[in-house]
Order: sequence, then C-alpha cells, then structure tokens
Amino acid sequence: MALFNRKALCDTITPLVQIKRFRGKINIQRPKQAHYEKAVFLEATKPWFVNPNKDKPMSELCKGSGSAWKKEDRVNPFQQIIAGELKRWLTTSRLVAFYHMNPMNAETQFQAYVMFKKEKMHYKNYGRKTLEMAVEGTKYETLLEFYVSHSMTVFSPEPELKKLLKITKKFPQLVLLAGIYDGKLLSKDEFMYYSSIPNLESAQAGLVHTLNSAGSSLVSKLNSHQNSLVGNLEARAEQLQGEQK
Repeated sequence: MALFNRKALCDTITPLVQIKRFRGKINIQRPKQAHYEKAVFLEATKPWFVNPNKDKPMSELCKGSGSAWKKEDRVNPFQQIIAGELKRWLTTSRLVAFYHMNPMNAETQFQAYVMFKKEKMHYKNYGRKTLEMAVEGTKYETLLEFYVSHSMTVFSPEPELKKLLKITKKFPQLVLLAGIYDGKLLSKDEFMYYSSIPNLESAQAGLVHTLNSAGSSLVSKLNSHQNSLVGNLEARAEQLQGEQK
C-alpha cells in the first residue's frame, strides 16, 4: 500500500528543473582558448588580404579632411541657366532687396510670394554656389557676404521702396539686410531714409526743373550785358549816320 502511494505521488508531481552553468560566468575579457577543432577552423577562415587603411594616420582616415575625400566640382547645366537668370535680374532690376529668412512654413512663404507678385516684384531663393557663378568677375561680388545663411532676394523693375517695406513689415520672419537701388548698394538704414522722402521721383523731377530754370536764367543774365552793348552800339551807329547826313 505504501509502495502504491509513493508511485502515485511520483506520477502526479513534476519536479522543478533549473539549468546552471558549471563554474560560474564566462570571462569575456580573458576567454578560454578554443579547443583543437575550433582553433583549426578559425585559423583556416582568417582573412588573408591586406587592409588598405593599415598604418594610415588618423588625419587621412577622417572623412572631413584630406584631398582624397574632396569631391570634385561638377558643372551642372541647369545651375548655369539659373545663374544666368540671376545675373539678368541683377542687371535689369532697379530695386533689389536681400533678406535673411528665419524659419517660415510653406503657407506663409506662399503668402509673401503672392503679395510681392501683386506689386510686380519677384520673390526668389538662390543658393550661394549659384550666386558665385552669377557674380564672379562682376561688380556684384560683394553680395556673397549676404548669402552666408538661408537668404531670400526680391527683385523689382521699379524702385517702389515704400511698397517693399510695407510688405516686409507683414512678415517678421524676413529680416532686411541691404539692397541695391538704381545700381547703388545701400544698407538697411539708407533704405529707411530713402523711403521717408515723400516721392523720390517727384523730388528728382523738381531738382531737374530747378537746375534747368537756374541754367536758363544764368544764361539770360550773362547775355544781357552783351545784348545791351550791341543795342547801344547800333543806336550810336544810327546817330552818327544821321549827323553825317
């Protein structure tokens, strides 16, 4: 009876088994040497080719330095076309404004493009490499100083300074740096000064009219003495002729 109960108890209870490595953990820093067969396999599969970077200094292995890692400049025909267009805008536009553009989403940027377009101004974005191709060997090489970071350029065929600054105030992300007015490079403060003039074109027309009127009056004053002298001589000649008769 006791033997029957012990057998029944062994059949119903499953023993708990826990696997444990013999002699503790594996030493990763000083591993045990491989046995003969594994050592032969590792020796047979050892790579035999020479590493091309062997015995090279760190200065040559660094990807950021060294002539071996320098990429050659490739001529991009499409970029040349864009550079020619940029050069044409610079030479034909009477007003050019350079902006530093802070982060701006696509919707706001499109609104700025539309507002400049309504005033017949062209809102363009060019890279520094394209600008270098456009202004190399010209008088506009100084403009490279404004293309250090993300920049935008506005071209206007007419010098509408007030309209330009009015649109600029609506977009605080656009920071005016400088510009070109009738072929002359102006700073931001000079832009503000010219915009404070009531009407620059009318002021220019008034100056021309003043110079013309002053010139004509000066010529008439210079000729008045000669005219009076000629008149006196003619009167004296007539007087002498009358006495002779």
